[in-house]
Amino acid sequence: MTDIETIFLSAFAGIKGLVFDCDGVLLDSRRANIAFYNCIRAGVDLPFLTPEQENYVHMSTFDQALDYIIPQNLRRALPELLRRIENDLDYYSLLSLEDGLLPLLNWLRANDIHMAICTNRIGPLESMLGKFNLTGYFTPVQTASNSIPKPHPDGLLKILKAWSADSFEIAFLGDSAVDEDAARSADVQFWSFKNEELHADLHIPDFASLHRWIMYFAKQIT
Repeated sequence: MTDIETIFLSAFAGIKGLVFDCDGVLLDSRRANIAFYNCIRAGVDLPFLTPEQENYVHMSTFDQALDYIIPQNLRRALPELLRRIENDLDYYSLLSLEDGLLPLLNWLRANDIHMAICTNRIGPLESMLGKFNLTGYFTPVQTASNSIPKPHPDGLLKILKAWSADSFEIAFLGDSAVDEDAARSADVQFWSFKNEELHADLHIPDFASLHRWIMYFAKQIT
């Protein structure tokens, strides 16, 4: 048994449900987010994002990103600009599912492991989930429209209540310090996805690895 398998056996024991962040976890959305915010910057005659700004907007909420990259005196043009970007930018073509996700989700569903989403995206996600054939996997789906945005634990606490679960029975998969803080505030396990810099109960390099560890766990308890 490898060290990581030993760690995972401990981390997964007693888990009844997994909660996923959306951007950066379910979806590789970095390219889409950067393109979106670059369109906003260009629309108010600002240069494209710097690497530091790219990192910030990818991990932040929409309002936080605007506060960081758009001066207040340029905000008047944003409503019309956002409508134009929404019509012109082929956002979905810049998104992609993370490799190995669907086999993992299918295994979890077949083995009665609850799945939910906790994201700072605004608005319902039905169209996006349908676009990537993810409809029906996640209940509930907590967004910034029906929960207080992360790092507040509200979304995770609502998921615990919906599942009638104790905090030690779920794990939250995220990729940012905002996700880490939300998990800690909700007193649930935090599993960092593709981000070794975060303080996490488990670091996951990709979904294929997580799927392999879960299959190993299943064999150990049968």
